[in-house]
Amino acid sequence: IRLTIGRIEFSGREFALDTTTSRISFTIWHLAKYQDVQQRLYEEIHRILGKDRKTAELTNLKIQEFEYLDMVVKESLRLIPPVPIIGRCLLEDMEMNGVTIPAGTNISIKICNIHTNPKIWPNPEKFDPERFSETNE
Repeated sequence: IRLTIGRIEFSGREFALDTTTSRISFTIWHLAKYQDVQQRLYEEIHRILGKDRKTAELTNLKIQEFEYLDMVVKESLRLIPPVPIIGRCLLEDMEMNGVTIPAGTNISIKICNIHTNPKIWPNPEKFDPERFSETNE
């Protein structure tokens, strides 16, 4: 039993590390691909941390000032979610395309389909961090 629990705990930590690594990697990939976004983020870093940016202390208050960074990460997650499918159990009957799916049924939701749905996201394939600005929310 201990071995099984240890494996489950390890798998949980490994999964968390993998999703964090994916999030960071794809955000960096988007920054490399979109130089204008990278430049704007660089300017935000300069504005917030000033000339001592290499040695500046990052407090919670300072981190909260990085609004554009937050938008960039959210947009990267929207386009390439580290967890592409999530599972849910229906709490009540649901009708879809004329078919009733009974409560208690386990279903899978493909996050990519939601995140690239043009009914929800205008121009869904475009990398546009501004989607998450306060003026657009």
